[in-house]
Amino acid sequence: MKKRPDAMIYAIALGLLVVVGMITTAIIDRVKSSQSAADIRAKAGVTNTLKLTGTVETTDESAGTMTVNDVQFTAESRSGKPVNYGTWLVTPPNTFNLLSATPGVTVTFTVASDSFNVASKQVVASEVTVGK
Repeated sequence: MKKRPDAMIYAIALGLLVVVGMITTAIIDRVKSSQSAADIRAKAGVTNTLKLTGTVETTDESAGTMTVNDVQFTAESRSGKPVNYGTWLVTPPNTFNLLSATPGVTVTFTVASDSFNVASKQVVASEVTVGK
């Protein structure tokens, strides 16, 4: 006569499988959330992926730059609520007409990642659009 395993062993094994599944799910969720909150430098490492917006304060035609206030990432370049990163010195591409960037107008600019300098708040834009 063969011995049959006790029903209690099956119940314990099933309970252990459920606990292992819950732990695995928690680990996967934690890894995913840490990847989505990636550092700004990681996003800047991909060419022309970051779009920022702000309000023009001044333009300097001789230097070919404009000072932009209230700089923040556009909705497609961020997750979560917008954050004001202050005033930045933006160098637009040569094709951009600085006369169209009058003080008070809103500009959206795409960042050339190799020029993104967070410490000095200076950036060279690869594309600038006015009024969006």
